[in-house]
Amino acid sequence: MFSLKGKGITLLLVSIVLLLAGNRVTAAGLSDTTTIHHVYLDDEFVGSVTDEDKVEKIMADKVEEAQQDYPDYTFDKESQLTFVPEEVFEDEVKEDQAVEGISDRLEVKAKAYEIGIDHQAVAYLASKDDAEEVLKKLTLLYVDEAEYEDYESAKNGGDKAGEPLKEPGSRILDIEFSLPVTIKESMVDPEEIKTADKTIAMLEEGKEKKVVYETKKDDDLESIAASHDMDADRLLELNPSQHEGEDLKEGERLFVTELMPYVNVMVEREVYKEERIPFEKKVQEDDELPKGEVITEQAGNDGIEAFTYNISETNGKKISEAIVEKEITEKAKTKITKKGTKVIPSRGSGTYAWPADGGYISSKQGQRWGKLHKGIDIARPSTRTITAADHGIIESAGNAGGYGNKITINHNNGYKTVYAHLDSIGVKVGQKIEKGSKIGMMGSTGNSTGVHLHFEVYKNGTLVNPLSYISQ
Repeated sequence: MFSLKGKGITLLLVSIVLLLAGNRVTAAGLSDTTTIHHVYLDDEFVGSVTDEDKVEKIMADKVEEAQQDYPDYTFDKESQLTFVPEEVFEDEVKEDQAVEGISDRLEVKAKAYEIGIDHQAVAYLASKDDAEEVLKKLTLLYVDEAEYEDYESAKNGGDKAGEPLKEPGSRILDIEFSLPVTIKESMVDPEEIKTADKTIAMLEEGKEKKVVYETKKDDDLESIAASHDMDADRLLELNPSQHEGEDLKEGERLFVTELMPYVNVMVEREVYKEERIPFEKKVQEDDELPKGEVITEQAGNDGIEAFTYNISETNGKKISEAIVEKEITEKAKTKITKKGTKVIPSRGSGTYAWPADGGYISSKQGQRWGKLHKGIDIARPSTRTITAADHGIIESAGNAGGYGNKITINHNNGYKTVYAHLDSIGVKVGQKIEKGSKIGMMGSTGNSTGVHLHFEVYKNGTLVNPLSYISQ
C-alpha cells in the first residue's frame, strides 16, 4: 500500500522500470507491456486494474444499494476515486485479484454536514439546516425562545437593535459558545449520520470525563459507582488496582467519570430592574392643633430607582452581575404629619362666648305658648357654624327627640350648656372642646319651625337664663 504523497517517486521508479523493460523487449522480444490504473480511495491505494470502468461500476453498484437503504441521502460516486496510470508487463497483471480487493475496500460515503467542536467532529447531520437547527436548539436549552428571536432580530438590524431597556425586563446582548463551533460539508459513512433530535440529546447529555474522587468514611465501590451513574465493572476498569469486595480506606483516590458538556453556552444579558425607595415620615408639632389631634399635611409616596445590570450566564447559571447604570426615575415624597400640642382645658373659664356666627335673638327664655321656653333662640346668622361657649367636655351628642340633634357640654365648673336643633354634629362624647371651636351646624331638626339654635345654660343642675352669661 502506498500514498499519493509518494507518487512522484513512484512514477520516477516506474519510468526507470519501463526504460529497462523497453530494453528488455527490444533486446529479447520476450513480452509486451500494457497500461494499468492504480486506484486510490481518498488518497489511499486500494488496488490496480486495467479498466477504470470496472472500478466505477463497482462504486455505482454500491451507491445504488446504499441509495435504497438511505433514499434521502446524497452519495458521492466519483470524487473519492483517483486513477494513476502505469505501463507494466502483461504477465505482471493480476486483474481478478485486484478487482476483488478493490470491491472489498471501496466504501460508499454520503454527503453530510459535520458539527465540529474545538476542531473535532462530534456529529454528522443530513443537511446544513439540520446542523444549524441543532445549534439553535442547544442554545434554547438555556434561553427563552422569544428572547432568542429578539436577539437575532436585533443582531440583523431589527427595530429593537441597540435600544436600552426602559421598563423591567431583560434582553440578550450576546450569545457565544465556549469553544470554536463549526459546520462544514463532509463525506461519511451513512450510518454515522444522526437526526437533529438524536444529536441534541447527545449534546445535552454531555460526554464522559475522567476525574479523581477521594473516598470518604464507609464508602465502597458499589456506592461510589452508583453516586457517579457508573456500573461497578466500569469503576474497576478505571481502577485496575482495586478488586471487587475489597474494603476502601478513607482518603483513597479513585478515578470516576462525570458528564461534562461538549460545549458551554455563554450568554451576556442586560437586565432592567426597578426598586422602591421608601418614603420618609416627618412629624411636625403644631401649637394651633389640640393636643392629641393628628392630621396628614402631605401624603407620602415611594420613589423608584432604576438599575441596569450586565449579567453573564453559563448554561443558564448566573456567573457574574454588575451594575452599569442606576437612576432615580421618581423621587420619594415625604409624608408630613402635624401633631397638635395645644392643651385644651377641660374646665371652663367661667365666661361665655356667643355660640353662633352673628344672628339675633328671635326668642328669649320664659313662658311661650303656655309652657316654659328653657333657653334662647338665635336665628339668621352670617354662617351656620355653631361654636362652644366655653372650654369643656362633650357630655352628650345625638338626637334628643323634640330637641332634634343636641349637644351638651359639661364645663366641669358646675355649668353646662345645651345646643339644640342642629343640622349636624361635629364632635363625639368624651371629647375635650375649646372655647370658640366648632361643634356642629345650625339646623331645624326636632320640634322646630325654622333654622335656628336653641341655647340653654345650667348651673349646678338648675336652669338659668343664658342672657345672664352671654351677650352678642
